[in-house]
Amino acid sequence: MKIVFYKTFLCLRCFLTGRALARLRREIPELEIETVEVTRDPLRARQDGVRMLPAVYREGKLLTGLLLTYTDLRKFLRP
Repeated sequence: MKIVFYKTFLCLRCFLTGRALARLRREIPELEIETVEVTRDPLRARQDGVRMLPAVYREGKLLTGLLLTYTDLRKFLRP
């Protein structure tokens, strides 16, 4: 399963979401995470409908929020 994690290096919420995703990667070995730094690739973020950070994109679905917790991410990744 592949997801795209949209973040920026200045965002503390993005850092915390990245830590939660790292934990999920240990639990779900088939999880592949592509990280996109929005300040370097804003067009790609816009094409996927990202308007708030952090954001996680999977199979045409987008999860965003002020703080994406481990539980939020786990529910989003559930098949």
